[in-house]
Parts: sequence; C-alpha cells; structure tokens
Amino acid sequence: EARLKEFKLRNLAMQSSEGKDHFSRMTETGAVLEQSKLALREAEQSRDALKRQMLGDEPSLLPVPAQEPIAGVSIPEIDGRLDTMQRNLDAMLQRFTEKHPDVISTRRLIKDLEEQKREAIVARRQAALNSPSRTMSINPVQQQLAVSVSEAEATVAALQTRVAEYQQRYDAMQEAVKLMPQIEAEFAQLNRDYEINKKNYEQLVQRRESANMGSEINSTVGVDFRLIDPPRVSPKPVAPNRTLFLPLTLLLALAAGIGVTFAASQIRPVFFDSRSLREACALPLLGTVSLLTDEASKRRVRRDLIRFAAACVSLVGAYGAGLLALFLFSVRTA
Repeated sequence: EARLKEFKLRNLAMQSSEGKDHFSRMTETGAVLEQSKLALREAEQSRDALKRQMLGDEPSLLPVPAQEPIAGVSIPEIDGRLDTMQRNLDAMLQRFTEKHPDVISTRRLIKDLEEQKREAIVARRQAALNSPSRTMSINPVQQQLAVSVSEAEATVAALQTRVAEYQQRYDAMQEAVKLMPQIEAEFAQLNRDYEINKKNYEQLVQRRESANMGSEINSTVGVDFRLIDPPRVSPKPVAPNRTLFLPLTLLLALAAGIGVTFAASQIRPVFFDSRSLREACALPLLGTVSLLTDEASKRRVRRDLIRFAAACVSLVGAYGAGLLALFLFSVRTA
C-alpha cells in the first residue's frame, strides 16, 4: 500500500483530474499554444506595419511641451492587458490554488507586462531627454507612432513569453506520453502485487486465528475432544412393523365389512321362514307364497355375485402386492 501510494504521488500529473485525462489536457494545451502562436504572429505583423509607417513619415520639430512625470504616464494597450490578466487571475484563484500551473503562468505574465510598461515609460522619457533640442520635439503623428510601436513591442514580448511557457508545458506533456506505457505497466504490476500480498496476508491471518483457537482448545482443562462418525439414517424403518401391519389391516378390513353387514341386517331385518315371522308378529299364519324369479332377477343376482367376487379378488391382490413390495424393499436395503 505504501509503494502504491508513493507511485500515485510520483505520477500525480499523469492521473485524471476534473474528469480529464492526460491526453485531453495535452490537447487543450496544444490548442492554447496554437492560439498564442497565432496571436504572436498577428502582433508581430502589426508591429512591423507600424515600424514601416514610422519610417515612411519624415519627422518635423515642434516646441517641446513641459515633460509630464513618469507616474502619470499610461500606456492604454498594456494597461488594458494588465486589467484583463488581473481579472483572469481573480477568477482562477476562486477555482484553483496558488500552486496551479495556470495561476503561476498568469502571475508571470502580469509581472512581465508591468516590467514592459516600466521599460516603455523609461524609454519614452529617455527619448525625450536625448532629443537634439530641448525646445523642439517630434510632431504628434510621429510621437503617436512611436508610442504605438512601443506598445506593439510590449505586446509581442508578452505573447512570446506566453508561447514559450505553453511550448515548454506542451513539450513536457509529450515527453510524459512516451513514458505512459511504462507507467501503466508498472501500475498494473503494483496492483497485481497488492492483490497477491493482500490475499496472502488474509490467509496468514486466518491461519493465525486457527492456531490461536487450537492452542486455546489444547489449554482447556477437563475437555476431551474425540472424532466420531457422522450421524446416518438407517434404511430400515424402526416402526411400524409393516410385515405384521399388513395382514392386520386385512383382518380389520374384513371385520369392518362383516360388522357393517350385520348392522344393516339389524336395522332392516328380514324373515327367512314362517316360524320366525309368526313368533315376531304373534299372529296366526294362514300360509306362505314362494318367490318366483324371472330372468331379470337372475341376471341381477349374477351381477351382484360377480361384483362381490371381484371385490374379494381385488382385496387379495392388493394384499399380495403389499407383501411383494415389502419383500423387495427388504431385499434392497439388506
């Protein structure tokens, strides 16, 4: 973790910031550099044009007015740029710290502009002092052209400083891009080493805890630990005894059928001879009439007998199937 932290601090400039990676920042720096170069070329062309215009005009001498103090002299072009740079610096300080590269560069440009303004004022004063006649001066047009040339020189110097700064920054970013594959490979290796060391550390901690638990168990007095076989479920059921339970169920079913039949005969009794009828009614019996059965009655009786026989066969078959299933189950689990 310390090596990973040190690596991130060492390559902090290559990491993403404010949602932008190194390539995005390099692209933005390159765009600003091109804009600065374009502005420098424009300023140089403007300066050269002013110089050509100044050389084309013949100077004319006029009475020299009273010389104004240096403190009261202002250069509009440089003063305007100073105000703009100062406002940009105030806006940057609200978002960045004093050590941010843009803040440092802006302060450097402001310092250069102030130095250029002082040099321009001193140059104007020196030119006034070195004139051939203290009582004569250049005409206003020539003087204005000289001031414009001085302002153009100051602008060119400021833009040259900016171009040099952004060129240096862009070159440093290009050199850093060449090292990015090596940095990414080193970062991936550090991450792999970190994961491996973390896994090994967790395993060692787990082993240490297991060893501590083992030592605590061994130091416990009066406790005997023995390894026993794990519990198993026996394939043979403990209860009920199905071999005995199955014929008992058959007997209970037969008894239930007989009981239901006896109960039905008691609820709806019938008489099978004349003697039982005479005893039950206590009345004289005049005679008996035999039952005449037709073909329909005979067929109904045969159907009843067939149903009864089928029920008996089904009961015996179910009993035999149950016995066979019990036998097969006992053979398989033996």
